[in-house]
Amino acid sequence: MSHDASSRSPRMKNDGGGTDVPWPEDAMAPGTRVTVVQDPAWPGPWLEVFQGTIDDFEPPAPVRDNTAHSGELAYWVVFDSPQYDSDGCGPYYKAQIWDRYLAPVLNR
Repeated sequence: MSHDASSRSPRMKNDGGGTDVPWPEDAMAPGTRVTVVQDPAWPGPWLEVFQGTIDDFEPPAPVRDNTAHSGELAYWVVFDSPQYDSDGCGPYYKAQIWDRYLAPVLNR
């Protein structure tokens, strides 16, 4: 997924241990509005498509999973309304979501 330069941020975030962790240069910035989408290969990971906002709780982190795309990041997203995952668990108000499931909302 590509992002235009306006969604980039040089922000730093403290990791709680006194170390500043840089916000990845080419990552979506905190406050970016996103649509959380479902995977085309299966009905998940969420029950429905919905919107939220990239949170600055922690900088996006590399996904450490053997199914992750190269360089894939996971973002903390605050949901506009409570959501249930594809297993029916929830409601969730915020979650860490892989970027393959995030589409920036374009301002018109």
